[in-house]
Amino acid sequence: MLSDWIGPKHWRTPCALLLMVAMICALAGAMSASTVDPAFEPLVRRLVADGFAESKLRRLFSRAELVFSGKAMADKLTKLYMRKYGLRLVSDIQTRLLELGWFPGPADGRLDRMTKWSIKAYQAAVGLPQVPEASEALLEELIQNPRHAPADLKLPEFPTAEVHEIVLSPERLAEAREFYTVNRAALARVRARYGIPEEYLVALLAVETRVGRYLGDTVAIVNLASLAAAEDPAKVAPAFAYENPAPDRQAWLAAKAREKGEWAYGELRALLRYATAQGIDPLSMPGSIYGAIGICQFMPSNALKYAVDGDGDGKADLFNVDDALMSLGNILVAMGWKPPLDEATMRRVFYNYNHSKIYVNTILDAAARLRDGSGFAKTTQ
Repeated sequence: MLSDWIGPKHWRTPCALLLMVAMICALAGAMSASTVDPAFEPLVRRLVADGFAESKLRRLFSRAELVFSGKAMADKLTKLYMRKYGLRLVSDIQTRLLELGWFPGPADGRLDRMTKWSIKAYQAAVGLPQVPEASEALLEELIQNPRHAPADLKLPEFPTAEVHEIVLSPERLAEAREFYTVNRAALARVRARYGIPEEYLVALLAVETRVGRYLGDTVAIVNLASLAAAEDPAKVAPAFAYENPAPDRQAWLAAKAREKGEWAYGELRALLRYATAQGIDPLSMPGSIYGAIGICQFMPSNALKYAVDGDGDGKADLFNVDDALMSLGNILVAMGWKPPLDEATMRRVFYNYNHSKIYVNTILDAAARLRDGSGFAKTTQ
C-alpha cells in the first residue's frame, strides 16, 4: 500500500496526499500504456497528435478486445494482388484441376467464376465441403487425391450475369420477406421521403447483412486499427509466403499497404468521432473485415455524412432499423437516386455504394424476386 510506504502518521498531510495522487496517476498511466498492443502504440500516438484525448484513447486501446490482427490487410492485399498479377497458389490449383479434367483453362491465377465452379465440382466428387476458395490444403488434396473428372463432364457456359447465389436462396429470400413484413411502416417512410421502393432497400440489406442478422464476426475498430497499423508489409508477409513475390511486386505490395493503411486511418478517426457523437462504445460495434458498420454497412466516414435519425430519438444509430433504413435512403439519393431511373442509372447508384458488378447484379435480381413474389407494391421506375 502507498499509505504504508509513506507512513501512517504522514500520509494524510497535503503534500503527502498530492504525492500519493501523483504516484497513483503515474502508476495507472504506466500500467495503461503497457497494456496497449505494441502494434497499436504508434497509432495511438498519431491519434493523440491529431487531437484525440490520450487518456481516453489509452483506456480504449488497453481493453482486451483490441489486439492487432493482420487478417484484414492480408485479405485486401491478396485480392488486389490477384487482380493485378494473378496468384501463384490459384494458378497451381487451376493447373492441377486442368490436368484432372475439371477445369478448361487458362491457369491465369485468378479465382474467377469458372475456377470456383471447378473447385466445387472436384470437392463434391471427393466428398469435401464445397467451398470455392484457394488454399494450400486444397492444393495438397488435389495432389494426394487425384480424382479425374468423368469423361462426360459438362462444363457450364454461365449464360446469365454472375450473382451472389447464396443471397438468392429460398432461405435468404424468406429472411428478406420477413424483414419487409416486420418493418413495412419504416420502409414506407423511406419511400415517401426519398422515393426508393421497398424492394431495393430490402435487397441491399439482404446482400449486406442478411437484413441485419449478420453484422460481422469481429469488432469494426479492431479491423480498422489493424489495417491502419499494418502499413508495414512485413506484418502480413506470411500471407505471401507461398507467392514469394519478386522485388518489384514486393515494392508494389508495400505501396498498396501504405495506401490502404492511410485510408483505414481516416476511417478509424471517423469511427471514433461517430461513436462519440452517438454515445456508443466503439468496442460494441461489430463490423465487416474492412470496418463497415451497422445494418446497412456504412463506412464510418459515410456514417458521419449520411446517418440520420429515423425514429425521432435524436440519434442516428446505424444499428437501429429505423435509423439505418432512413440513412440508407439518404445516401442512395446522394449517390444519384432520383426517380424515374432507368436500369443503367440504377446500376451506377448501387455501384457507387459498393464497387462490385456482382453486388449490383445481386441487388437487382433479389429486388425483382421480392417484388414479384412477396406482395411488394408494383413500382414504375
